[in-house]
Amino acid sequence: MSSLFPTLAALRGTFAKSTPLITPQQDTPTTSAKPSKLARPELYTAWSVADDAKLKATELSNATARELDKASAATRAKTGKIELYSPQYYAACSLGGLLACVRSYQQDVQ
Repeated sequence: MSSLFPTLAALRGTFAKSTPLITPQQDTPTTSAKPSKLARPELYTAWSVADDAKLKATELSNATARELDKASAATRAKTGKIELYSPQYYAACSLGGLLACVRSYQQDVQ
């Protein structure tokens, strides 16, 4: 019957970090901290999967930012510069706000 329940050492090893009541025992390392010569990183390509995904996401983000800058510069060249607090400024803000409200209303209706 006692084999059905975990030992106190197993419980302490599992839950010691989550409770302040049980202090974990310090294990002394029996092996050295030097990496093995058999574990070569080039043999284990799965380790770089996360790094590859991060690199691809960063490249995609940079490419998108460049395209956005190009489009924004082209639009500014066509329309010219809008002076702050001018009638064109208020017209652009009003139109943008109106479009945002219509878009929000359409999403709420659906």
